[in-house]
Amino acid sequence: MSNKEFFSKNLNGFHLGSIIIFVIFAVIYWWKSGQFSAYFYKNNLAIVIVWGILVGWIIGDYISHARHK
Repeated sequence: MSNKEFFSKNLNGFHLGSIIIFVIFAVIYWWKSGQFSAYFYKNNLAIVIVWGILVGWIIGDYISHARHK
């Protein structure tokens, strides 16, 4: 399976939309409460963005699979 086939199968509009939404929510969360936190995973913007990407992809995958059924 080539990269093009892999991304066309596992990355569609639902994935991209939910990733964008969750990254925006993650940055807002970091800006409001995590920025000045003593916890490493809360005050590091890169970790919060990666978390938003992962959660967004998982939610987008659920939505994509639910619409195909």
